[in-house]
Amino acid sequence: MAKFCPECGKELKENSNICENCGKRMEEKANTNVSVNNTVYVQKKTNGFAIAGFVISLVSIFCCGGTAWLGLVFSIIGLVNANKSDGEGKGLAIAGIVIGAILLLLLVAFYSLGFVTSFAESFDGGYSGGYYY
Repeated sequence: MAKFCPECGKELKENSNICENCGKRMEEKANTNVSVNNTVYVQKKTNGFAIAGFVISLVSIFCCGGTAWLGLVFSIIGLVNANKSDGEGKGLAIAGIVIGAILLLLLVAFYSLGFVTSFAESFDGGYSGGYYY
């Protein structure tokens, strides 16, 4: 089976590490190339960290943001991996970072608001403006 360049799709020589057409350097772990009727299909590795980060960030919406930090960490690792592997999974990683960051900011804002409110009530003597009976 012939090998093809994942960048330009041209057929590579048998033991070539560089594409003669576009100059792309071939990795040790080459993508699996399938040729059907002179059409080249390149199977790329999936970016597991990007997928996991996006899913965890999305699930943390329903968990009141408790796992948003984990989704943010996985998404950042997924984005770094996407930049190393020609952008595979970059969109999911960025979406996971955005969702995770927004949830973390909201979580910090709500906790801060609760802390300030309880701190202010301690100076008030617990009086909340209602009637005493």
